[in-house]
Amino acid sequence: MRVQDRNVPTPHSSPPLPEASLVIHAAADPAVRGTLFTAPLEWLHWMRSLYAPPLPPKPDGPLRLHIDNLQGQRVFTADDAGSLVELALPVGTYNVTAVLGTLCRGYTLTLVEGEPSDLYLCPSLCNGK
Repeated sequence: MRVQDRNVPTPHSSPPLPEASLVIHAAADPAVRGTLFTAPLEWLHWMRSLYAPPLPPKPDGPLRLHIDNLQGQRVFTADDAGSLVELALPVGTYNVTAVLGTLCRGYTLTLVEGEPSDLYLCPSLCNGK
């Protein structure tokens, strides 16, 4: 008589990874991002405008987000992301690509269990949604 042990994992199975939270902030208004130092930045931009050529116009279009794990597998994509994107992903390291018009920025971040992660996109990628 053969006894089967149902609790022995097979060599190919692995327990699921715990999840971590990721919040991506893409707001053009610094107050929405929670920045407290808006007055000095406004003053700096005003001073710069007196002596430097005007900045090129901001890129237009929808904000696209792509998140890949280190194995190159796409785990999230959004073709028209809003100003706040909240995700639950397995613990690990990810490559985040944010595209707005012709601008493209890449970020690499590691999500840790039990610790919320916030990613504030480069201001030039914030589309004011």
